[in-house]
Amino acid sequence: MVLGGEMSTTAEVMAHLATGNERQQDAYRVLQSSGLLNILADYHPYPAGTVPIDIDIPGSDLDLLCYAEDLDVFEAEIHNRIGAVGEFQCARGGDLPDQGPYVTCNLQVGHWPVEIFAQSVPINRQNAYLHMLVEWRLLQLWGEAGHREIRRLKRAGWKTEPAFAFVLGLQGDPYVDMLHLAEMKREDLWNWARSRTSL
Repeated sequence: MVLGGEMSTTAEVMAHLATGNERQQDAYRVLQSSGLLNILADYHPYPAGTVPIDIDIPGSDLDLLCYAEDLDVFEAEIHNRIGAVGEFQCARGGDLPDQGPYVTCNLQVGHWPVEIFAQSVPINRQNAYLHMLVEWRLLQLWGEAGHREIRRLKRAGWKTEPAFAFVLGLQGDPYVDMLHLAEMKREDLWNWARSRTSL
């Protein structure tokens, strides 16, 4: 468990992975041995997604969030630094709600698919970061039963945020609803979630 139960920094996530389950420790070794965190150091890489919070299923990506003020410069540098790596490709995306344009780069590192996601938005304000933190808080409340249920839904084809929204009985846009939950203090979130689920 990381300090305070949070994974708000890259160092905290990496410490969590290093002492986690078998797949998390493998992800830690891949991130270390690949040099990706060093290559991306200027862009403040943050390991996000399902692996750090232990709801990944076979085929899940290792996600790295980056903050890049200039996406053109970022994309050119990433092509230059790791463009020769297996199955490497980048794509540009349009505006996300309240987030702006982004670049995603996908590559294969060993047996792990890796997705690098960059925006000109500080990482602690990116939706994927906020989603992961609130999901982690909920999983800490729900324990192993929550991990099992989210994994079950994901194996059935659900995306992560819709799976959490389903368990919580949320009816709106799951991506927006999860952002609203991320604004809550942990104690308030837990009290609210207890009233919504029996996990």
